[in-house]
Amino acid sequence: MKSRFLVVAMALVLGACSTSQPKHSQTTESENPLYSLTLMRQGSLLLQQGRYEAALEKFEKADEVAPGNATALNMMGLCHLRLQHFDQALFSFNQALALVPAFTDARNNRGTTYLAMGQYRMAEVDFSAVLADPTYPHRYDVYFNLGMTYLQRGLTSAAKENLRKALNPDQPVFEAYLRLADIEQQEGATEDAIALLEEAILNFPTRIEAPLALGRLLHNLGRNSEAEPYLRTVIADEPGSEAADEARILLGDD
Repeated sequence: MKSRFLVVAMALVLGACSTSQPKHSQTTESENPLYSLTLMRQGSLLLQQGRYEAALEKFEKADEVAPGNATALNMMGLCHLRLQHFDQALFSFNQALALVPAFTDARNNRGTTYLAMGQYRMAEVDFSAVLADPTYPHRYDVYFNLGMTYLQRGLTSAAKENLRKALNPDQPVFEAYLRLADIEQQEGATEDAIALLEEAILNFPTRIEAPLALGRLLHNLGRNSEAEPYLRTVIADEPGSEAADEARILLGDD
């Protein structure tokens, strides 16, 4: 299973205080009350760029400069999660939650870590707690995470229920379409699977995974003329990708 991780850009608020300095004194960079904020911003940019080790260094330095910042600990946990350092990720998220028990982002990220580790019951507890917060703005991602948790536990009905909740018309989660389509195919509901993939293509026209999955499904059903335009789209959009290679094989181009 390929895990989906939720990274939330957070507003960082630091209490700035003004202190008088003796004449001709110099303040080192690490003594600047805004230095931690600068490090956090640098780390967030590196995280977005996929430079997880470099980002981790920035967040660790920010925590060293201004200890007790739950946001820095959460971001450190995200870096460890991306690097698959699961024990260290859990440690960071636990520290963040010890400081701020209502830190919903950290709880969701801890649940994602449990999911990646195969600790499904622990993941379920965290995701359910996150969904109990009616103000949490990323609940559709959490429905997806909880659905994947149930799917890994073999609870297909509960998985489908939560994956469908992830398909909110205003903020559908792309991966939920793919997972639901897989389940429908396995249960023999191929027309439902086709409908889900068609909707995914409509809502996410730049994602080639859906046309590839639909082309593959139609090809396997012997509906080659219907499959061809979807497979041709994959090749045209990303000709050098592995997805395009698979599309060519299905089309018989190779």
